[in-house]
Amino acid sequence: SPVTSNHGLTRVTSDSAMQLTAVYACVRNLSEDFAKLPFRLYRPKASGGKETVTDHWLYRLFAKKPNRFQTPFEFREMLTGHLELRGNAFCDIAANSSGEITELTPIHPDKVRIEMLANGSYRYRVKQPDGTDVIYRRDQLWHLRGLSSDGIVGINPIEAQAAALGVGIS
Repeated sequence: SPVTSNHGLTRVTSDSAMQLTAVYACVRNLSEDFAKLPFRLYRPKASGGKETVTDHWLYRLFAKKPNRFQTPFEFREMLTGHLELRGNAFCDIAANSSGEITELTPIHPDKVRIEMLANGSYRYRVKQPDGTDVIYRRDQLWHLRGLSSDGIVGINPIEAQAAALGVGIS
């Protein structure tokens, strides 16, 4: 959601903050640097230590094919960008009949709202392209949080720094 700086002149959003070269460069560098790191999955050895695993469904998901639309690089780059610009990243979880996750499809954080429930838990409400909402249980979305003050929602760094960014944009 847009934020007005303390000067009342500039509306600051995650998208408008990317107009600042420093913001764009930081987001791009962090996202690309994280995305190009190799994915390693380890299994503990009975004798101690660990061994690299490449024959597990998690390895296939994160190192080979996270979903039918993205390469692992594109997937990690996008999620890192969502974390940096919005404080949260979300993916729809698709699983096979054995319970193995077969796809993680990113959902734009601006489309997701977290709703607290009376029992102290929470769920996700996701806005669809046709304007309707779909409710997801916590086990149906993979939620990555950035810095958080409550452990449930990541702090949006752009909103947290709106005043300073507004001055820069102005």
